Amino acid sequence: MPPNGDAVRSRTSAATKRTRRTKASNGNGDAPRRKERSRAKLHRRRQDERNRRVALVFFASFVFFAAVVFLVVRPRTRHGGDYERYVRAKALREAALSAGEETGGGRRKKGANYQRKPGEHKWTNGMRYLDPRQLPTLPGQPRERYNAKGRKGGFRGEGDDEWVADADEANKHTHGPKVDYTKHRYEYPELALEPMNDGSYPPLERMADVFDKWGQDDLDSPPETIEEVLQHFDYQDPEQVAAAIKYRDLELPFKVTNVPEVSAAGRKWTDEYVAKHFNSGSDGIPQSNGACQQSVDSFFAFHRPPAWSVDALGPPPSLDVDWTFDKWAKHAVYADETGLPASKTHYYWQAGVPREERLQSKKHWTFVSRDLPSFSNPEPTFFGFNPPAQKGIQCRFGERGVTAATHYDGGRNMIAMMTGAKRYILSPPNACPKLGIVTAHAHPSYRHSMLNFGRVTQLGQEGSKEAMSERERDWLRISAEAPTLSTVLKAGEVLYVPSHWFHYIVSLQKSAQCNTRSGIHEEGNVNFGGLADVEECIAEDGDDQE
Repeated sequence: MPPNGDAVRSRTSAATKRTRRTKASNGNGDAPRRKERSRAKLHRRRQDERNRRVALVFFASFVFFAAVVFLVVRPRTRHGGDYERYVRAKALREAALSAGEETGGGRRKKGANYQRKPGEHKWTNGMRYLDPRQLPTLPGQPRERYNAKGRKGGFRGEGDDEWVADADEANKHTHGPKVDYTKHRYEYPELALEPMNDGSYPPLERMADVFDKWGQDDLDSPPETIEEVLQHFDYQDPEQVAAAIKYRDLELPFKVTNVPEVSAAGRKWTDEYVAKHFNSGSDGIPQSNGACQQSVDSFFAFHRPPAWSVDALGPPPSLDVDWTFDKWAKHAVYADETGLPASKTHYYWQAGVPREERLQSKKHWTFVSRDLPSFSNPEPTFFGFNPPAQKGIQCRFGERGVTAATHYDGGRNMIAMMTGAKRYILSPPNACPKLGIVTAHAHPSYRHSMLNFGRVTQLGQEGSKEAMSERERDWLRISAEAPTLSTVLKAGEVLYVPSHWFHYIVSLQKSAQCNTRSGIHEEGNVNFGGLADVEECIAEDGDDQE
């Protein structure tokens, strides 16, 4: 027999084993209950999830239904939300026409029942008159500061397609513009290889006289012979090129003709060729970027949309439109074919080449840089004579009547016309106080003018006092006395505009123009002024003056 101690240990061990077996047996009995509880808990979670999904679907359906109802019952606009702002500029003309407006004597007579709404643009002869808040105060009056904010995304529209059917019909028998200014008759001054730096060149006259001789919108009835006042130098004649450099060094405007690359680009730049490069690029050439703008009439004024407040200034001068180049070109052809009036909606195509492109391998150059190598060359040329200061190439494609408000560029500007023709109205830097230049630094049109100079001819007309605001009328009286010259830049020519010279541009027909600038010439010309004159003109009250 084992000792008593061993017996005790044996009995204890057996009892422990029985206890463990009992606990194990009891545990196996609880397992079904635990599984049942787990299944119930999982079911509740799934049911809660289904309930949440049903609630979410119901809420989304309600929001969708409410949005549909809103879209159905809200006032509809044909051109999108931004167009509601823009269309205010057109409202007066449409209201006047619907009120039985009659025309006669070159002026519109409003129907007796028509009442103009506050803040709307005024119309006479189909042209938009400015909201006076867009103009600077008159000379001698305290300057007004501008503190409003605009729209970061800009102002967008969808354009007007009512012309498309007429364009399709007109384009079946294309005849081009009524007056082709590339073939018109011109009279040029006698060639002067040595510039006269005594103020006699270029000859300037009152702006009112310039437009009295040839009205801004008289595109179909120009003078029989257009008298040119700028020197024209043949680019193929080394002696004349040397003379042109003398004029350039004196900061005097002139034109250069017979430029092979400009003429070659003009032959190459068909609508199909240009559209191909803007749409997707071609033959390994990178795609070019461009944008279309729309104005309620033919007048376009520069502005920065992020600073343009509709409440403070009224409708913006133009809208950005999502048109392709093809569509713009079709409208430009239509404008030439039909003689599009200045009062109708106009479109403007703008594009540019960044300054960095000329420093890249030529395989990365877009078609503008490739077709105008003297403008894009990283080495100095006659046209791009200060490459480090070059800010790229800007291109403007204009249709008949498109008018760009006067402005100045700090850089010395070479402007090449590839196709068509534009009229340039130039004024020297010291004429700045007479041009209605916006002087408020925060204003969206700072350093530009909002004035439509073509209206200087209407100052003496009966009814102009009622049609224009007092501020616009007073500014036009001042501008009528500004020293000015007029020149037509046509295909194959290049115009040199010195630093800080103001230029006001009218597209006489469908046209393509590109320009490049070669740094600032601060001193300018002793007779016509320079940077100091412009800075004094645009300085706000309180600015430090040397």
